[in-house]
Amino acid sequence: MTENRVQQPANFIILNNKEFMIRFGVHCSLRDGLAGALLEAKEKGCEAIQIFTRSPRMWKMRPAKAREIIEFKKTRKELNIFPVVVHSPYLPNLGTSNKWLYAKSTELLKEDMALSEKLGADYIVIHPGSYSENSNVKKGIANITRALNEALDEVPGKLVVLLENVAGGGRRLGSSFVELKQIIRGIKAKGRIAVCFDTAHAFGAGYDISNPAGIARTIKDFDTMIGIDRLKVIHFNDSLVPLSSRKDRHQHIGKGFIGLSGFKYIIRSLKEKVEAGILETPKEPVGSDKKNLRLLFGFRKN
Repeated sequence: MTENRVQQPANFIILNNKEFMIRFGVHCSLRDGLAGALLEAKEKGCEAIQIFTRSPRMWKMRPAKAREIIEFKKTRKELNIFPVVVHSPYLPNLGTSNKWLYAKSTELLKEDMALSEKLGADYIVIHPGSYSENSNVKKGIANITRALNEALDEVPGKLVVLLENVAGGGRRLGSSFVELKQIIRGIKAKGRIAVCFDTAHAFGAGYDISNPAGIARTIKDFDTMIGIDRLKVIHFNDSLVPLSSRKDRHQHIGKGFIGLSGFKYIIRSLKEKVEAGILETPKEPVGSDKKNLRLLFGFRKN
């Protein structure tokens, strides 16, 4: 919980002295700066937000100036946007056995976590990584947990790292709840590790979340393997490709293979357990973010 939660929205309820009601947002651009991303979120009708700290396909990050950080925190409080979710770039690979890439990936994670802490972000989402060609799943997971433990130890604070499930394919780790559980098991700071569940990735990995029975089974499996309390954020993306494709192809809500009924039931089932739902759907045509958000808000009410 953050200090910005003093002013509770009307859609919040209290269960066992804890606030529950999923808040929706989209991934916003940094083209107008850190505070500009918050203004974009508000204009689109967001309650929550996700941002990068740099271009997702670049290693180098321009250090944020003190005034930018102050402005971001001030604007966030004024607009009452929470949680703030930071997404790590796509280049790092914590599972690799390549010493150069592993060291560079670990340092980038620390850098992103340090900035996220300064911004007062609640979560940072990472893709776990892939094991090397001459390696295996066990070694890849060991590399990921070692890197995470180092980063969590060197960057103290309240920021929680979220492991994002992936669609699979190749040697990518984290497509199954079993693999996510194995990574979490090796983390020392258990209070600072949780999960971001991507709907399109899960569908691609073989979790059929297009119907009530499949969704109920998926939620049960997650709770058994990991624990539903570790599910903090959901990336709401429909899938442009069929079940078990092992591919990551995002589509507008209701326009893909998961379908409107799938998202409606997911939100009905988890809206009082998950803190944020973030859209990573296509930005085109113009107005798509608002249209997709309206659908999610509608499912939350009914």
